[in-house]
Amino acid sequence: MHPILSAVLETICQERDNLEYRRAFYKVAALVQEYGEQGLTECLFDEIPRTVPFEIVSELLGLLMWQTSDNGAAISRTMERWLLEGVDNRKLRIALSLEVYPFQEQQEMERVLLGLAKSNPRLAHCCHKLIWARRKATQVG
Repeated sequence: MHPILSAVLETICQERDNLEYRRAFYKVAALVQEYGEQGLTECLFDEIPRTVPFEIVSELLGLLMWQTSDNGAAISRTMERWLLEGVDNRKLRIALSLEVYPFQEQQEMERVLLGLAKSNPRLAHCCHKLIWARRKATQVG
């Protein structure tokens, strides 16, 4: 694993309990400089060992959304593709753990997540929780 990536993951682990990603935010910027934005999500997924908890990877991608020139649009599209493919449980857990709703349209999100919940019972709770949260947010707003 590249030393910059290793340092970012280590810093996220150190700062995550207080949710104050001061040092991690700067290290993530250096990561974007080193790797570039093109294909970044897939590149990082391939390089990060599966021994790194999916929650840490999700937090990394969440921080990256603030550092990319498209405000995380490419990361979001990759997460949506992973959900549509519905194949790799690690990718699915990462995508469902981001602090953003997948898919711009709520109906599309619900269609995809309900299908995923049916085909993958282990993730059904996460899918339903995300659907419920978005419904609640749209009722309030």
